[in-house]
Amino acid sequence: MEAGTIIRKSKEYIEKHIDEVLTVAKIAGTVGYSEYHFSRIFRQETGVSVMEYVKSEKLRRASGDIRNGAKIVDTAVKYGWESHNGFTKAFKKEFGYCPALLRAMVMSMKQLGGKNVNEGMTGRPEEHAEKQMLFEKLKEMVLTLNPEEDVRNLEQIYLYACQIYQGMKRYSGDEYITHPLHTALLLADMEAEPETILAGLFCDALKKTEATMKELRKYLPEKTADLIEAKAAEEADMETDILEQVTLLRLAERLHNMKTIEWIDEEQRKKRAAETMEIFLPLAEKTGNHEIAEELKTLAEENL
Repeated sequence: MEAGTIIRKSKEYIEKHIDEVLTVAKIAGTVGYSEYHFSRIFRQETGVSVMEYVKSEKLRRASGDIRNGAKIVDTAVKYGWESHNGFTKAFKKEFGYCPALLRAMVMSMKQLGGKNVNEGMTGRPEEHAEKQMLFEKLKEMVLTLNPEEDVRNLEQIYLYACQIYQGMKRYSGDEYITHPLHTALLLADMEAEPETILAGLFCDALKKTEATMKELRKYLPEKTADLIEAKAAEEADMETDILEQVTLLRLAERLHNMKTIEWIDEEQRKKRAAETMEIFLPLAEKTGNHEIAEELKTLAEENL
């Protein structure tokens, strides 16, 4: 069998069985060659190893599924990754950006437990949603993304967030903690990294409360604390991975603020809307978060 035919037939087999467990032995068997000889021919003809090609094809197909609305965690399992983090690392290495950024581009309205807590990426948050109900939904979403999440630790972090925002109210009269909760829910809906979702609970901690970075580091995971510090620093020369996560954090926070903008006075609404158009809209577009950009634009234009 000619080398070209071997490669064509093996690629056809890989394509047909891409969501199955594939091995060199299994693929080589379809063209009647030993693993050794098949691997040598495949690398000579394609420039990559058999399993490198398989991984790239799985990631390419996974990217297509996410673009079509599939959840990241489901996609990871479908194509053979055992963890959300492992899939995210492989995806980012392949494409140069994390799957959460891609997911954010294609998010659509999602019913959350029969109630529109955030109404996906469109519409208004549920009026005066109770903080415990919001946290229960957040806990559910986090566990869906990462079944191995330490629930007790998550609850302790939530209670700490409640403590530092205690006594604070939003202009709507809601407890202030509902804003960080909505921010975290939006991040979970984007299927952001676990540390980014947790950082959402502390999106205003350094700006609005008495909490210090030293105190936050005492109670929070290191990666979450790093994101909170990076967001507050607003430095342009962050590492790419940190920058992507901080960008999602800023966009989610701004989106919820814009969804509840009717509670502030007209002058402040116009100021915040203009700031959204000048800073956050370009940021969303630059990072490929086009659906967020579209909603931010709509909300801003309504208040200019």
